[in-house]
Amino acid sequence: MKADYMTRLERWARWMLPRQEAEDVLADYRDIVGSPPRPEEELLRDLGKPRSVIRPLAQPRQYRTWLAAFAVMAACLLIPAYSPLPGGLYFVWFNMFVSDIPGFTFCRFFLIVGAAVSLVWFRPRKGEAKAPLPRAVPIALAVLLAFMALVWWAFWQLTLYPGGALVNPILHLPFGFWWPLSDVYVGGNLLMLLLECAAVPLMILGAAALVKARVRDRRWRAVYFLSLSAMMLAFAVLALLTSMDVSSAPDTWWLYTRQACIEITAIALLGTGVSLC
Repeated sequence: MKADYMTRLERWARWMLPRQEAEDVLADYRDIVGSPPRPEEELLRDLGKPRSVIRPLAQPRQYRTWLAAFAVMAACLLIPAYSPLPGGLYFVWFNMFVSDIPGFTFCRFFLIVGAAVSLVWFRPRKGEAKAPLPRAVPIALAVLLAFMALVWWAFWQLTLYPGGALVNPILHLPFGFWWPLSDVYVGGNLLMLLLECAAVPLMILGAAALVKARVRDRRWRAVYFLSLSAMMLAFAVLALLTSMDVSSAPDTWWLYTRQACIEITAIALLGTGVSLC
């Protein structure tokens, strides 16, 4: 269903203008549109399309700065999510998942850049009134935390040395159940596929949260940040599955991944808490 004129005007104003300026413009146009609102055809004839109304009011430099910040934050989601897919960016895939396993160079790079830009750009403004937290935010955060817990569970199953699934192919399920992973496809390849494909919905959720942080409530940045963190956590375990490193001792070869997962999780929880303030 198509949104009404004022709703579309609000979206464009909050997307193209700084928050306070957008609210001032919208206050003026609410009086012009009227309550109840005038007919859509009349508003389009007298005022023009919502985007055309707002566009002349936007300061080009401010708007370009916002678009640049949005592009950087979105790229921190898009590039990692696309890299393991068919036709993806091999250099990102190689450096994130195969080489330099102890450092997870690209994982840390995207996580730090995305976190820093989102926290700085969507920081609280002086005198800003704190509205109630949108109900969809805690729901999205709960889903992301559940996914991260599932990734940690998969990591535990893989590395429970010497009984982990990579050594002893038995998947230990809750309540005493178990599932044999002797079939390579059902085991490692299936888990790899799930971790790779999870990046796409995480990317979509994070990008949607970015837009909502701009046009709705800045605290949606918490969903963006946790989506990015969940993606990096999944890729850390994916790196473990794709690593060909045989230089480490059998009982320590997975410790680098565990350290990286701990760091990513700690940054995720801390950054999400700060983002909700």
